Amino acid sequence: TGAKLPWSRTHDNVRFRAGETSLWAGENGSGKSMLLGFAGMAFAAQDERVCFASFEMKPLASLARMMRQAATTENPSRDFAGRFCQWLDGRTWFYDHQGRVSPEELYAVIRYCADKLQIRHFVVDNLMKVVRGEDDYNGQKDFVHMLTVLAADLGMHIHLVHHVRKGDDDRTDEKPRGKSAIKGTGAIVDQVDQAFIVWRNRPKERAIQLLEQKGLDVDAETLEKPDCLLLVEKNRHGEWEGRVPLWFLRDSLQYVASSHSKPITLAGELL
Repeated sequence: TGAKLPWSRTHDNVRFRAGETSLWAGENGSGKSMLLGFAGMAFAAQDERVCFASFEMKPLASLARMMRQAATTENPSRDFAGRFCQWLDGRTWFYDHQGRVSPEELYAVIRYCADKLQIRHFVVDNLMKVVRGEDDYNGQKDFVHMLTVLAADLGMHIHLVHHVRKGDDDRTDEKPRGKSAIKGTGAIVDQVDQAFIVWRNRPKERAIQLLEQKGLDVDAETLEKPDCLLLVEKNRHGEWEGRVPLWFLRDSLQYVASSHSKPITLAGELL
């Protein structure tokens, strides 16, 4: 039971239930916020109300990205933009605040969203904008603990975005790293119900760039490699942990389940 991700291969393994908390981690530029926004629209399409609290991106920028994902094209029409905003009405909210926010203020916003708006999913993007200092382990532990308490008490699912730490060299992106690479105290992962890491396949991108610079065609083997891996590192109430390979469609900013997949239609009535 619970809200589903956009990819059918995950439906029997990963769900997002009321009263639980999930962690989404990744390097800077890994695409974790874009992927989570896409997942959030999938939740909205299942009539699960979502609120995004992004402290690094203005709501209009988030809306523009989400509109491309919904339209499955780089250039949605003006007519589609109007219908898209109507479709979002009553399904999606944005907490319009950039920069740092105190934990107490954010707790109040979450309570308001649950009590007054009946929000089912609340996205906090990201932890470092709420807890000052990467070495404030007690602050991180207390904040995540309070998120789990709020999720349970209010009957919503809270999604927390975080980062993985830099490695000892510049090529730590060569292969995915597990939950031990997540920044901060281990109590973060210990307390959440689910933990995901988004890994961007930069080695594939570098290989393609090198071939193009040499004027060579990109071979099928390289193209078949996924552009992204969603690593399910913790799944407290499920039996499955593993990797979900995904391919990125640049025109629609969507993540799809195979190299041959077409864009996903999240809301059929829009297209």
